[in-house]
Amino acid sequence: MANWIIDNVKLVGVSACVPRNTIHTTDMSIFDKEECAKFLSNVGIYSRRVANKGICASDLCYKAAEKLIAELKWAKDEIDALIFVSITADYRSPMTSCILQDRLGLPQSCFTMDIPLACCGYLHGITVLGNLMSKGNIKKALLLAGDTCFQMSSPEDKSRLPIFGDAGTASAFIYDNTADNIICYSYTDGSGYQAIITPHSGFRHPITPESFKMETISDGIRRAPIHGLLDGMEVFSFAISKGPKVLKEMLSERNIDKESIDYFLLHQANLMINNMIGKKLKIDKDKMPSNIEEFGNTSCASIPLLMVTRLQNELRFQPKNLVLLAFGVGLTWGCIHIKTDKIICPDLMEL
Repeated sequence: MANWIIDNVKLVGVSACVPRNTIHTTDMSIFDKEECAKFLSNVGIYSRRVANKGICASDLCYKAAEKLIAELKWAKDEIDALIFVSITADYRSPMTSCILQDRLGLPQSCFTMDIPLACCGYLHGITVLGNLMSKGNIKKALLLAGDTCFQMSSPEDKSRLPIFGDAGTASAFIYDNTADNIICYSYTDGSGYQAIITPHSGFRHPITPESFKMETISDGIRRAPIHGLLDGMEVFSFAISKGPKVLKEMLSERNIDKESIDYFLLHQANLMINNMIGKKLKIDKDKMPSNIEEFGNTSCASIPLLMVTRLQNELRFQPKNLVLLAFGVGLTWGCIHIKTDKIICPDLMEL
């Protein structure tokens, strides 16, 4: 079974960076007035940050990492590992984590790894990095999670374009034999892979001139195979079913009192999805912070961005008992129970 109790690993800092460029939903020509009002009511995204041409997810993560390293007062030659989580890497090859190792001035002995996963990417990153660190071979490490998914959408696809925003984040972990356990649960159902996919993007369907030919799918939805697509109804059904189930499973099997959790940090996919999950789990709305109205769905960056934008002062000055829950591309879903204790959390940055 894909669940772990990770000991000796502690989260000590989180930072985030977003593009300066803001696009408001009310300014998007893809909607008429009635459609816009319905979108705002159901999906809840009023604005999103969108990277200008030439800015990649790695650039946003780089800025977040530089600030976090400085505030932690870490010596760069002591950083033993860097994991980069993103589906919008700089290149198909080499790994972007290799490039970031050099840009950040980390030692050549630094272990690097890319995880090409979106919505559940932050949780996968914690799980992988935590298991690498728990034996003490790695003392200090960075988990960089970010995506620039807005540009993956067709500008004529109202089912996907308004959903996404761009962001990059950095999280710092240390080996600490007094740390509280991190509990990780993870699931995959690859039979649903076509629900969120970019059809022409890899070696199964290489990019050809046909990849750029626009096709009308339905009213208000025109896209080419080079563009990402999202089956909203299938994803909605999947999320409201699998999300609550895995969280209940973890709380029950690990004897975690739901009332002891300070905050449930859900992947910021869709306001209606998260409200439905909250109702199913009977979670007080005050324990489910949201920033989707301001930033949209920022893919693998959504949970650490949520920490920085909604919980910054509490994370800085108080111990917190958190549950992280995510679901999406793959299809994948999972949750993590993690405790923090007065971590470094710089102000949100812009690029």
